[in-house]
Amino acid sequence: MFLRAPIIGMALLLGSAGAFAQFGRDPPWNPEHIDNLPAEVRRAVLAMCQERPDAGHYFATYSSDRVKLHFEHFHCEKAAKPFCNGSECLHQVYKLTAGHYRLEKSFFGPRND
Repeated sequence: MFLRAPIIGMALLLGSAGAFAQFGRDPPWNPEHIDNLPAEVRRAVLAMCQERPDAGHYFATYSSDRVKLHFEHFHCEKAAKPFCNGSECLHQVYKLTAGHYRLEKSFFGPRND
């Protein structure tokens, strides 16, 4: 009788841990990758798409004072213009200046740059 209680308790604990692991996963295409951008960058990205876009894990990369956007990792059903053409995709770099992010440069470069 006393042996069953620890076994049942362990099964419940492992079952709930497995459920948590499934919910803790970050899907590859996720609008949260856009939601987590700095406000100025997020507004600019959302303005590029008529519908709610999704972004991949490496859409945004960060350094100390810059955010670089890689549009090969951006999905927008109704974009005003294409983000990729052939082997090149749009890349944008936003620089933090005086507490605000401003577009520093925008260019087409190799995918996965």
